[in-house]
Amino acid sequence: MAGNRAIYDQLMQTGSARAWEKRWDEAVAAYEKALAEFPDDLQALTALGLALAEGGQLERALLTFQQAAKVDPDSPTLPEQIGAILEKMGQGRQAALAYVAAADRHIRRQNANLAIRQWKEALRCDPNCVSAHVNLLKVYLTQRKTAEALEEYLALAGIYHSQGRTEQALQIAQLALKLDPLDSRAQVLLVRLQGGGLTEPQPEADMAELTFTAEVPEGGGEEGGSPVETARLKALANLAETVFSDMPHQTSTLAVLPMSKAEVDALITKALDAQTRGNVDEAIACYEDVLRAGVIQPAANFNLGLLYQQRLRFEEAIAQFQKSVEQPEYRLGSHFALGECYRALGRIGQARAEFIEVLKIVDLGTVDREQADDLIQLYEELARTHAAAGEGEQATEFVNSLVAFLSEKGWEDKALQARERLDALTSKGPVLSLAEILATPDSERILQAIGLAQEYQRHNKMYAAMDELNRALSLAPYLLPIHWQMGETLASMGRLDKAVAKFLIIAEAYHVRGNLLQSAAMYERVLRLDPMNLQVRARLIEMLISHGEIDRALEHYLVLGNAYYQMAQLDRAREQYTKALQLAPRGSAEQNWAVRLLHRIGDIDLQRLDWRRAMAAYEQIRTLAPDDEKARLTLVDLYSRFNQPAKAIAELDGLLQAYRQSGKTQKILTILQEQVQEHPDSIPLRARLAQACLDARDIPAALQHLDTLGDLQIEAGHMKEAIATIKVILRLNPHNADAYRQVLAQLTGGQEAG
Repeated sequence: MAGNRAIYDQLMQTGSARAWEKRWDEAVAAYEKALAEFPDDLQALTALGLALAEGGQLERALLTFQQAAKVDPDSPTLPEQIGAILEKMGQGRQAALAYVAAADRHIRRQNANLAIRQWKEALRCDPNCVSAHVNLLKVYLTQRKTAEALEEYLALAGIYHSQGRTEQALQIAQLALKLDPLDSRAQVLLVRLQGGGLTEPQPEADMAELTFTAEVPEGGGEEGGSPVETARLKALANLAETVFSDMPHQTSTLAVLPMSKAEVDALITKALDAQTRGNVDEAIACYEDVLRAGVIQPAANFNLGLLYQQRLRFEEAIAQFQKSVEQPEYRLGSHFALGECYRALGRIGQARAEFIEVLKIVDLGTVDREQADDLIQLYEELARTHAAAGEGEQATEFVNSLVAFLSEKGWEDKALQARERLDALTSKGPVLSLAEILATPDSERILQAIGLAQEYQRHNKMYAAMDELNRALSLAPYLLPIHWQMGETLASMGRLDKAVAKFLIIAEAYHVRGNLLQSAAMYERVLRLDPMNLQVRARLIEMLISHGEIDRALEHYLVLGNAYYQMAQLDRAREQYTKALQLAPRGSAEQNWAVRLLHRIGDIDLQRLDWRRAMAAYEQIRTLAPDDEKARLTLVDLYSRFNQPAKAIAELDGLLQAYRQSGKTQKILTILQEQVQEHPDSIPLRARLAQACLDARDIPAALQHLDTLGDLQIEAGHMKEAIATIKVILRLNPHNADAYRQVLAQLTGGQEAG
């Protein structure tokens, strides 16, 4: 059965506030109560797990995260949390398996870089985790990272050697030597394996087999090329594969030179040979013939685009990249190449748009699925902002910075490091885009300074952290993430006024840029430090409404109204609730905004003894939510105060009918008992309670209430009704039936006594 959403929300807010204050036991208690409302709620489970872990209750935290993982089996962050807890508990091997599970989920989401990080975590916990070594080896071979792949080969060979699995160890050592014939470690290992001298076999662990065939690049490889180079290698491999495949080439109906598969394969082979030998014009001619034959092959479009680009035929190159960009595996490289072509043509605005798309693709590969929508929105806002700014010096600097970054060796790892720094900064707010930093000159030095500042702050070395941030500001005075981190450091130092001032400046800067997410995050950060800053909250509400964030605006209206209420400023509280009520129809229906707000308005009117306005509020609630018990019962009371008994009873009957329809029969008895206790002389209430007892087959209670009902009817002169009541009593065979017959005889003149 669904719980109470309002209670849940309040408990989650309480838990968050206690967690912010590091009062872990209180946070745990709040989250547990929230879970009592919605036992499988993922947000509550995750929050509880984190609070338990921070409070040192590792076993309970582990069980909580395992329950959360059952609710969301596709989440990579939950097995990451499980791995971290197992690691703290000293269960290294189990922690490694959890990290491998997290990596698998990242791979399903095509987040290879995040998966690599988790495989490395697994090996840190359990150096003999074969599945982590195997997966890293696959990635390193694909990325042509020779040194890293060699390390994985040697590690796997050593593991199988220690287990006495000689044949597998020998095969892996031979692959290692094929990768690097001069590596002395691989040579020694191979000799040792071929000559015997194995250690005693160890018990075989529950680890994955090496069941893939690794292709070793000729002559080694280079690490971390640009997106274009990575896509080029992929295109060459894919074209070579099509030549050896039995599958026919996919063709369009627009073929100029229809050809057989053998003829197309011969052209592709010739094109690949010419391209790898540097014979650009011959390769161009071959690819053009392939495409004129109607072959649909994005790899050929991409390679031909690169060759046109080499010959400075930029418009023709752009036409080819615009075709290959539709294919996911060439999307990143195609956008980058398009940006380079537009830059070469002096079309900086179009170049900038392509490089923003490049950075968006890279960035989406560094975040979890739940952050993706916010990140996409950030890049849409970034594109609009840059488009409005034109093609001046700032646009050129932006493009040049991104090209420099994405052309550096190891840019993928640097992007991941940048993401870690930004996520540490925004742990309690929305995601920041990599464009915040990477499109700035000296981005690497700035990231290093922010990272050091975060590390100093964790170790309570606040002044050292501020020194690092001041150095970063000397490189980029207007870079907002630096100011953001400075605000966090000031808050940690207890200098709340300065932190608030810093965050307000950042909020305004983001707002001017049209960046709603970060601007709102800054205002909300201020409100966590200064909850009673009503001016900031009102500013935030205004901004959220203007950008269509209605639910968030209504949440802040509630908080604002509650703040005035707590200060006993009832008129101002009612004013805020009324404003929110006008906005409520634009909010989410499932949030029941109108009902929640009308309850607050009605409560204020009751406190001010404004019965008529209160009545109007609760009548609206009854219309919107017919089974709202508080509204119905309040109306019963208000109608009674205004001497409208018929309306009061009709209101009560409406609530009882709603309970009957939903099967809440016990609620009917409870409500009627409470009403009769408050109004013991009410004939209609006593009659309904007697009937409810009869419906529940509680004959003794029914007789008791029928007896009282009869007395009330006689006292009121309702003899006909009293006679009917006594007849009902007699049909129930009371032990003193003769006494009731005597009363009945008196009421009927002796005609019906028998």
